[in-house]
Amino acid sequence: MTHAPQREKPWCISFLVIGALSAHIMVFVGNLRTAGVLHALGASTKGWSQVGLSLSAAMDNELSPALANISSLLSETIDAVTELEKSTDVLLSATGSATDAGISSYDPSSKSPRQQKDEIMKELRNLTDELMSEMSPLVDRFIYAMTPAAKQMQGWTVSFGAKVRPSVENFMATLDTAQKMFDQIMSSFRTSGGAGQNEDEMIYNTYTLFDTDNSGSLYPEDLQSAAQLFGISALAGNKAQELFATYNTDKKGGISASEYKKFVHDPSIPGVMTLVLRTYSKALSEIAGRLASATTRTDTAVAVVDYIQVISSKNQTRLGWITETLSNGTLPIQFTAAVLKELAISVDDPNLLAVVDAGPIVVKAIAGVRPDFLVKALTLLAEPSFWESEGYQMEDQPLVMARLVNWTSAVPSGVAALRQGGKGLFKEFDNDDLVTSAYEASKELQLSAGARELADAVNQELDLYATSAAQFFRQELLGGVPASSAAEDAAATASRKRGSPAAPATRLWVQWVASNASLTAKQHLQECFDYSGESSGKLESIAKRITAVFTKVESFLELTDAFLSPEGTERLLNRSLAFVREGGEDLLEVCEDFVDAQLADINCRFQGGLDCNMTQQEKSMALDLSGAFDFLTTSLKDLKGVMPTVLTNLDYAKREVNAVSSVMNSMMMVLGLKAPPFMYQLSEIYRGFWIAYFVVFGLLTLGVLGYGFWACGYFGGPSVHGHGEEPATGIRARLSTCFMSCTNCMRSCHDSHITFWSVMLLAEIVVLLLFLICVVICLLGGVQAFLSAGCSQVYILGDNRACTSSLQVVKTFLSSFWSDAADSMDGICMEESLLTCSLITNSVIDSVEVSVIGGVLASSLSFWMVIESAVMHERARLTRLDLEDKEG
Repeated sequence: MTHAPQREKPWCISFLVIGALSAHIMVFVGNLRTAGVLHALGASTKGWSQVGLSLSAAMDNELSPALANISSLLSETIDAVTELEKSTDVLLSATGSATDAGISSYDPSSKSPRQQKDEIMKELRNLTDELMSEMSPLVDRFIYAMTPAAKQMQGWTVSFGAKVRPSVENFMATLDTAQKMFDQIMSSFRTSGGAGQNEDEMIYNTYTLFDTDNSGSLYPEDLQSAAQLFGISALAGNKAQELFATYNTDKKGGISASEYKKFVHDPSIPGVMTLVLRTYSKALSEIAGRLASATTRTDTAVAVVDYIQVISSKNQTRLGWITETLSNGTLPIQFTAAVLKELAISVDDPNLLAVVDAGPIVVKAIAGVRPDFLVKALTLLAEPSFWESEGYQMEDQPLVMARLVNWTSAVPSGVAALRQGGKGLFKEFDNDDLVTSAYEASKELQLSAGARELADAVNQELDLYATSAAQFFRQELLGGVPASSAAEDAAATASRKRGSPAAPATRLWVQWVASNASLTAKQHLQECFDYSGESSGKLESIAKRITAVFTKVESFLELTDAFLSPEGTERLLNRSLAFVREGGEDLLEVCEDFVDAQLADINCRFQGGLDCNMTQQEKSMALDLSGAFDFLTTSLKDLKGVMPTVLTNLDYAKREVNAVSSVMNSMMMVLGLKAPPFMYQLSEIYRGFWIAYFVVFGLLTLGVLGYGFWACGYFGGPSVHGHGEEPATGIRARLSTCFMSCTNCMRSCHDSHITFWSVMLLAEIVVLLLFLICVVICLLGGVQAFLSAGCSQVYILGDNRACTSSLQVVKTFLSSFWSDAADSMDGICMEESLLTCSLITNSVIDSVEVSVIGGVLASSLSFWMVIESAVMHERARLTRLDLEDKEG
């Protein structure tokens, strides 16, 4: 009796397949979310890069010009005060001369003291009114210079004050955190060896930086010098000597370029090329910022010398080009002289980023090509008047001249030029000791000029206060000291003269140098990024630099608070106006007192008096003066006393702002150019991988479902005839059947289909398990890395309100920050994807949860799906064998 074919519905495997597909979809969706997060992180990187660039631009366009403008206004204030003091001395001198002349013309026999006094006072009033009217514009000049400076200072007391500073510093620290976070993300995707595709380029650019003495090879001294210059702590002590012995394999001279390639991969100095090149680029970027903003001849010369020192060991071609420009007449000889002076001074600079001093290199190069021009520049530097006009420290002149002559005389053409046109530089031209002769000659010139200057000041003071009346006025109104005291004004005058503007030709050339330096720095930073995946060093901090700026600004704000605060400014204005209004009356009252006493003395003598020799103090009555001249003796004197320190702090703050701005611009530009495309590409690769995962495992899972239907008699599969082996029941029986089915190919390969499915099903479970383990480890490791970056404590990166509030504070600090936002910063954090920690702590963790849960379910369901497939396979195999037996 033949049984009708029977078909079972593969309900079990159908449900397993549906569950497995659902789990794969969870894994797929979770990782698509992760890909979206990677894309969002790219947008966030771009957003924070824009924040950094906007901050840099605001510093360049607002803070740095404001600091320079304050310096200019305060220098103008010093000038106005100096002119006012000189005019005061002239006022007292002229009034004294007129008073003495009037008294000397008194004839007691023809006029009474009262009549003579009235005539003298009438003339003095006319003279005083005329002279005070001439002083009024000088007071106005002082007010016009001081008022805008005071207004800016008062604004800074708010923007740099105790309420704003913590918020700004916290925001800068957040910017550092965001940048380091992005660096950490990108560097984690680099190869484990750490070497980028541009390793040859990095080796080429850093070998010359290690070669600190320009010898062409690296010796232990070079390694030790580089360790000191670039902060390589791993090379401290005897480590440099040990590494030299290890990698100088041919034992011939120093480490060659080929040996250097192995040296930089020593495990004890990881990332050494990146550290060195980034430090060099940072210094170059800072100097570029100072060059771009320098407007005075002194600041420009100092920045150019720093640039020369930095590139001297790296780029001999560019050093030669700068030397040529300094000596071919393109630039004013005064600027070349200023550069030579700064080169000689920089020898003693402990912060110099060079081992071989560039001064001798530059001077010898000029002496070898244009010795006559060099001697002209040295002759200019030998003049004390040039030092005085530039505001240089006169005590430095002899040492500077000795060093420059020493460098010049090292070249035969230099000696010849000194002999021909530079004999005035020496006390006695002695080929055996030119340096000492130049030092002594400069010292004598300096002493002679100082004595002459002092004598001129004394003679001027004697001429101004030659009359007894003028001396009395000085004593009563100025406390016995001239208003314009040369000794007191020396420091203020030097600070003011350091602000002499650079020539247009110099400014144009320096701008070109600044642009070239900035471009080179950015190029090297990009090379470091391509090699390491990081836009800055782990210890670099913008926040620390901003703190230094705050400290310096607060320092000069405290110094000027008594004068430029709202109360101080009002007090100065009132005193200046009182001086104009009442100063003449005070002077006339003192004049009247002096005239009364002198006329009384003359009249006493005329009448034959016996006791007419009383001192002026005994003769004078107590004067009721308004104190108008206290404006000069107290207010302006104290103001000028703090100005040198204020101008020095302003100069430091301006240089630091320019350096921070330039470094921030370079780092953020590299981050903005490199990181977003990298993250976008990574997101697409990640997305594509998981799409491929879903397609492959989805097809395999559906294939298992198809096989299940085939095994149950569908699609031409073997039909169940109602007899044969009973299906396996129970977990032990099913696992046994699965094992026998999967290993059937190893016992008997008579059925190729069975072999194929056995291998495929076994491979699927192995691959799935391995892949699940890999995914879990990677995602959990990524979450751990993100959380270790400190997201939980950086509220600006995770809370929209905190982020918006911080941006608003920064805009209060720098009004030109984020110029697209007129007043309110609402919505900026969301639009620019600045809430980086929110993306990490929410989206990534959610995607990890979905992916891990889906992966676990997919693994479990696939495992049972394989077991069920094996059971069905065994039933189908036995059914086929049963049919073959019956047909046989």
